[in-house]
Amino acid sequence: MSTSIPVQWNLKLLGYWRLEREHQPVTVAFRQQRLIAALALRGGRRRSYIAGLLWPDRTDAQASGSLRACLWNIAHQLPGLLQPASDPLALAPGIVIDVDELLARVDRVNRTGLLDVGALVRERLAGDLQTADLLPGWDEDWLRVDQDRLFRQRLAALEDLANAYLAQGQLSPALDAATAAVALDPLLESVQRTLLRIHLAAGNHGSAIRSYRTYLTTLNRECGVRPSTRITDLIRPLLQAQEPTVRAEPAPTFSAILHPSFE
Repeated sequence: MSTSIPVQWNLKLLGYWRLEREHQPVTVAFRQQRLIAALALRGGRRRSYIAGLLWPDRTDAQASGSLRACLWNIAHQLPGLLQPASDPLALAPGIVIDVDELLARVDRVNRTGLLDVGALVRERLAGDLQTADLLPGWDEDWLRVDQDRLFRQRLAALEDLANAYLAQGQLSPALDAATAAVALDPLLESVQRTLLRIHLAAGNHGSAIRSYRTYLTTLNRECGVRPSTRITDLIRPLLQAQEPTVRAEPAPTFSAILHPSFE
């Protein structure tokens, strides 16, 4: 009696598309890539939902036909990638998806605490969050929702990571996480406040002032507004210390020189 060994699939959506079968890359046409990505990001869905999602500009009949063609190609070229059930559609269980793995690492840090996870997890997480763009270059209306959601999750995770490191006095990794968050969204004031607090805690007053002035310029250029008092109150003592002291000059004295008159 023979037992079938499940195929190991690995799907990469962060940075670029890549599908591996038993750790070997496989070629997938773009139409099938779209369907696989949609199922990976949205989970199991009805056929009608997927057809409308991927082909919104077509009639229901046309969208259903395009979906059937896609499914046929996947079934013949990538057997075992999809669940056998025809409706709802879903990827087979056990597929490793890099988006899910990244969010699982974030969840693990949130649940167990920063110090209870491995050092390698802590060290790599900030860098991975900064570079984890979801399928950049794909011009797909349906994908923008998923890209925006993941962007916000990455930004929140980096900010939480920076604050957790700061609370434990680990200023170097706190700075790495805060800098990564600022790179993602330089206009988000809460991230800028965290960055300033890290600089101030480290005594890096010059870096704090430079960061604030960069933020001030960017905010004025992009939005035409100034920072709130929650951030200006942090930096005001340093700015005031930089102001030149005005020395009081002695009042001018006017002396009259009297010349004798011989008239």
